[in-house]
Amino acid sequence: MTGNLERMAVYTPDDRRGGILRTALYSFRETWRYRELVWTLFSRDFKAQFKQSILGYFWTVLGPVLGVFSFVLMNYMGILHPGATPVPYPLYAFVGTSIWAFLMSSIGQMSTGLNVHAELIMRTNIPKIALVGSALANIAYGALVNLALIVLFMAVSGVPFSWSSLAFPVLGLPLIILGTGIGLAISVVGIVAKDITRLVTQFFTLVMFLTPVFYVADQIPGRLMRRLIMANPLTYLVEVPREMLLGQPVPYWPYYLATTAGCLLVFLAGIKVFDLVQDLVAERL
Repeated sequence: MTGNLERMAVYTPDDRRGGILRTALYSFRETWRYRELVWTLFSRDFKAQFKQSILGYFWTVLGPVLGVFSFVLMNYMGILHPGATPVPYPLYAFVGTSIWAFLMSSIGQMSTGLNVHAELIMRTNIPKIALVGSALANIAYGALVNLALIVLFMAVSGVPFSWSSLAFPVLGLPLIILGTGIGLAISVVGIVAKDITRLVTQFFTLVMFLTPVFYVADQIPGRLMRRLIMANPLTYLVEVPREMLLGQPVPYWPYYLATTAGCLLVFLAGIKVFDLVQDLVAERL
C-alpha cells in the first residue's frame, strides 16, 4: 500500500451556462432563493427615494398625473389634435401614458439595479441577478399605483367597466417583460459603456411619438405617418390593452400576439446578456 492518497476532482454542472432557457431558470431560482433580501432592499430603496421630500409618498400619485397633464393642456389649447377618442380625452391619454410607463419604468428600474447596490456587489457574494431583482418590486408597485389611478379616473369620468376590462393587467405585461429584458442588458453593458442607458432612454422617448400613447392611431393625418405608426410593433402593445379596458373592439390581436412573442425573446436575451457580462461588473464599478 502506498501512503499517498489519490485526489479525485468532482465536476458539477454550472446552471448559469448552457442554453438561454437554462440561464433563465437559474436566474429565477436565484431571485426566489434571496426573496427576503429582495424585499428588504425594495423597502429600503422605496423609503429612501421619498426621504427629505416635501410631498413624500404623494409623489407616487402625482408623478403619473403630471405625466399626462402636458398632453391634456395642449389638447385644450388646440395645439394637439389627437382625434376623436371613445372616452374623455384626459382618461384616454392617462391610460395610454400609464401603459407606456410600464415600459419606461421597467427599463429605468432594471438598468440602474447594479449601480444602486454597488456596495453590496463589492463586499458580498450575493448573486447579482438577485440584487437587480429587487427592482422588480418597484416595477410592480408602480404598476399597481397606475392601475388604481386608472380605476379611479374611469369612475370619475363615468366610463363603465366591462368584463374585458379585467384583462387589462395581463395585457399590459408584455411591455413590462420587454422593459425588464432591455433593462437587464443595459444594467451590465452600461457599466462598461456609461452612455448606453441615456441613449436607450432617449431612443424610447422618441419612439413614444410614433406610438399612439396620446392620440388615435388611425386618425392621424398623413399616409406616411400612419404607416410608420402601424409598422411600429409597440403600437399594438398600447392599443390592445387600452381598447380592452375601455370596452372597444380590438382588430389587432394577431399583431399583438406576435409582438408579445418578440417581447419574450428580448426578455430571455436580456437575461443571457446579463449572465455573460455580469462577471465584469465588480472590476468596473
